[in-house]
Amino acid sequence: MSRAFTTRRAVYVELRARSAFSFLQAASLPEELAERAAELGYKAIALADADGVYGIPRFVKAARAAGVRPIVGASVSVADLEGRIVLLCENAQGWQGLCELLTE
Repeated sequence: MSRAFTTRRAVYVELRARSAFSFLQAASLPEELAERAAELGYKAIALADADGVYGIPRFVKAARAAGVRPIVGASVSVADLEGRIVLLCENAQGWQGLCELLTE
């Protein structure tokens, strides 16, 4: 008995991209990240710069122009913990909360 399998390509979404706005941690401009994501056929990409959202406006504009869904967030350090946590926004309320958190 033969069984038919459908081959499906997994969809990859980069959820931890950093731009040149993450000082000394990355070199690509937000626009370059969006353009490259489109070239690679990504449907979406998340920009999560270190402790700030300075490149987000440029990233969102470029991603939309390239036909890629922009996901916005930040990579933040947590007191008393090693490493960082990536916080991504699902909607405007999440964006507001992230901005408030980063300014405290």
